Amino acid sequence: MSNIYSPITGEVIAQVADATLADVDLALDRATASFDKWRRINPSARGRILIKVGQLIRDNADEISALETLNTGKRLADTKREAIRAAECFEYYGGYADKVVGSVVPVPGDFHAYTEREPYGVVVGIIPWNVPFFFAAKKIAPAIAFGNVSVLKPALETPLTALKLQEILLQAGIEEGVVQVLTGGSEIGKKLVSDHRTKLVVFTGSDKSGAAVGSAAAAHFAPAALELGGKSAQLVFADADLNAALDGVVEGITGSCGQMCIAGSRLYVEEKISADFIAGIKKRFDALIVGDPREKQTQVGPQVTALQAAKTLEYIEVAKRDGGKVLSSTQLNLASQISKGFFVPPTAFTDLPNSSLSVQEEIFGPVLSISTFKNEEDALLKAHDTHFGLAAGVWTSDTSRAHRMAAELRVGNIWVNTYRILSDLMPFGGVGSSGYGREGGTDAPNLYTWTKSVWISKTPGLPSGYRP
Repeated sequence: MSNIYSPITGEVIAQVADATLADVDLALDRATASFDKWRRINPSARGRILIKVGQLIRDNADEISALETLNTGKRLADTKREAIRAAECFEYYGGYADKVVGSVVPVPGDFHAYTEREPYGVVVGIIPWNVPFFFAAKKIAPAIAFGNVSVLKPALETPLTALKLQEILLQAGIEEGVVQVLTGGSEIGKKLVSDHRTKLVVFTGSDKSGAAVGSAAAAHFAPAALELGGKSAQLVFADADLNAALDGVVEGITGSCGQMCIAGSRLYVEEKISADFIAGIKKRFDALIVGDPREKQTQVGPQVTALQAAKTLEYIEVAKRDGGKVLSSTQLNLASQISKGFFVPPTAFTDLPNSSLSVQEEIFGPVLSISTFKNEEDALLKAHDTHFGLAAGVWTSDTSRAHRMAAELRVGNIWVNTYRILSDLMPFGGVGSSGYGREGGTDAPNLYTWTKSVWISKTPGLPSGYRP
C-alpha cells in the first residue's frame, strides 16, 4: 500500500494498493482478450459510449474537482476547468470515433486499391502527477474511440481521480478489461512498456524518463509518442499590449505553481521597454497570494509533492549561486493549518546566465528567469538556446512580426498575444528533448491507428509482362 498525501496540509488522505508484476501480467492478458471484441463494436456505438462518459464527468465535475484539488493542491477553479476539459475530450473523440476512414487509391493497372485504419491493440498510457484527471482522459479517450484497449498507469502520488475515472467508464457501460488503471511505482511502468503485449505507448513526463520509455518500447518494436518537458520562452516586444503581456507571463509561470510542461519559464523582453516591464513583473510577483487552493482569493497553491518542492527550492539556490539577482520572491504568509504543506515562493530572477542549470533544465516550479533582447534575430537566438522545443509565447501588435516569429520558432506550440490555451481540436507535442509524436486534433488517428493497404485485382493473375 502507498500513502497518498495532500500537498495542501502534508497529511495522508488515502492509501492505495500497489500493483504487482503479476497484476501487470493479468491486466495485459485481460486487455488482450478484450481487444478483439471491443474493436468489432460499431464505431458509432463506441462513440455514443464515450459521449455518455463525458456527460457523467460533467455530472460529477464538482466531486472530481474537489478530489483533484485535495490530491494535487491545484486551485479549485483550475481543477473544475480540467474536469470539464476531460468531459470535452471524451465528447470530442466520441464524435470522431466513426469518422476515421481509409481511402480508395487510383493506382495504375486493373486494380481496386484502398486503405483501412486499424487499431493497434493494447495501448499503455503513462501520465505524470501534475494534471492527473485530464491526462487520464487524454490518454484513454482517443485510444478506445478508435478501437484500442487501454491500460493506464497514473503517477504514484496522484492516482485518486484516475481511479474515479475508471469507475465512471464502467458506469457508462465499458466492460472491464477495455480500460484498466494500475497504481504503483516505476517497476510497473517499466513492465508495461517493455512487454510484447503492449502495442503502443503514449507517455507524458520528463525528458529523462521519456528516453527510457522510448528505448524500452522500441526494443519490441512498439511505437511510442513522448510528450516531454519544456523550457518555454516568452518574447515580449515593445509594441505589445504590455498589461496583457504581464498577465500572460505571470500566469504562464505561476499557474499550477509552475508545474506545467508548457510553463513560460524564460522571459525575454525587448530592451527599449525592459525597465518598465520588469518593474511590472516585480509588482505582480510581490502581490501574488500563495495559500490554500480551496479559497477563492488564492492565486498560487502548493507543489504537488514534497520532493518537487525541495527540488524547486534547490534550483532557486542554484540560480543565486550562479549570479542571478532575485527580482521578487513572494512572501509566504501561510495559515497554521497549511503550514506543513508543500509550498514554495514564486521567484523571479534577473542577470541569470543562460548557462545556469536553472535556465537550462526544467524546474517544474514557479521560477522565472528574465533577460532582454535587441531585435527579432536576437530574440530567436535566445529563445533557441535550449535543448527543449515544446512551446513559446510571442507578444506583439505587429501581425507580420507575429507570423514571422511563428514561422521561425522551432517549437511544437506557439501562442501569440495569449498563453497556455489548449484544445482537443489542436495537435500537441514538441521537438528536441520535448519529445515526438502528436496527440489531439486530426493527428490523433495517425497516432492511435495504423494503415493497412489492400489490393484487389479486377482480372485475377499477374499483369502482362510483370517482373518482380
